[in-house]
Amino acid sequence: MDGRALRRMLSGVVAAVAVATTSVAAVVPATTAGAGDYRFKRTEKCMMRKINHARANHGLRRLRWDKQLGYVGRRHARAMADARAVWDDPDLGNKVTRWRSVGENSGMAGGCKKLFWAFMRSPSHRANILGHYRYVGVGTDRAGGSLYAAQVFEYRRDPGNVWRYP
Repeated sequence: MDGRALRRMLSGVVAAVAVATTSVAAVVPATTAGAGDYRFKRTEKCMMRKINHARANHGLRRLRWDKQLGYVGRRHARAMADARAVWDDPDLGNKVTRWRSVGENSGMAGGCKKLFWAFMRSPSHRANILGHYRYVGVGTDRAGGSLYAAQVFEYRRDPGNVWRYP
């Protein structure tokens, strides 16, 4: 191999390394950026406080707030708000990882209090709120003057999600 061919080969390797480094730099921040900055919204905290208050009134232990579950709920709430429709996530069991028992309440109302009481008046939603769970995460989003919410309940310690965020 002559010097010219060697330089061409080395420059190709350097260019490939530069492209690979650029690609990695572009991907890493998207998956980890702000992971420590995740905060529950005021409406999400309102809903989780109401859940724990109702559980306490029924002699049940409080549920621990879980950001992983909240993130799953927030993504679902955003999808519902974008579609201006309400549905349970049919793929919830694949989005929440390391779960033993998982449940969900999805709904829409004018605000936190109205939506919470609508859940409590529904036997199936009430069963989730008062169910045998240890963790809860709530995600909310607003659209058209309505609050869309997804409450995600889980029993096992340290549930996660497929997005590895937050």
